[in-house]
Amino acid sequence: MDILLRRIDASAMKIIDEKAKNNRMTRNELLKHHIEDLAQFNGVKRAEKELDSTLSRVGDALEITYNRLDQLEKQSMKMHLLLATVLDIDPGETDDYLENMFNINMKEMN
Repeated sequence: MDILLRRIDASAMKIIDEKAKNNRMTRNELLKHHIEDLAQFNGVKRAEKELDSTLSRVGDALEITYNRLDQLEKQSMKMHLLLATVLDIDPGETDDYLENMFNINMKEMN
């Protein structure tokens, strides 16, 4: 696709021509590279914004999950104490019972 630019400042054209000469390319090639780089940069910036948005949503989801797990842990502790009270056993003894019954180490789980 072709682009036609009009009314470019003469001093700007001189700088562009100088840069093109230093890079051993034509003015057209230099401008073409700059325009393509700009388009690519804008695409990268857009992808970066989308990534930031996604990471923010993931962070929010992790926070919600953490809060739910925290509540579940508190509820489990309450249920444990309630069950120990109803069964009339010492809550500390339940750890030993579970370790023996299911062959798990409750201390490692905490």
